[in-house]
Amino acid sequence: MNKIRGIITFFIVLAGGVIGAIVGHVLRDIIPILDRGLKVGTDQLSFNLYLIDASFSIHVNITLAAVLGILIAFLIADLGRRRK
Repeated sequence: MNKIRGIITFFIVLAGGVIGAIVGHVLRDIIPILDRGLKVGTDQLSFNLYLIDASFSIHVNITLAAVLGILIAFLIADLGRRRK
């Protein structure tokens, strides 16, 4: 039961970060500081076997709005946990 609760909390926090990033992007003309952030990731990892060429890259854009969304989602998940 504790593992399931942890997985649910992880997805709530992930959704909060995504929603926060979207809100920050939408409001970037009104409140520009919400869309400022740091881009972290790899440029490109390539694996070439002459038959199959696989390329992988991942970027995480950490903005102020995303961090605020994560914090709010974590507080909501924590309040839900404390109610039980």
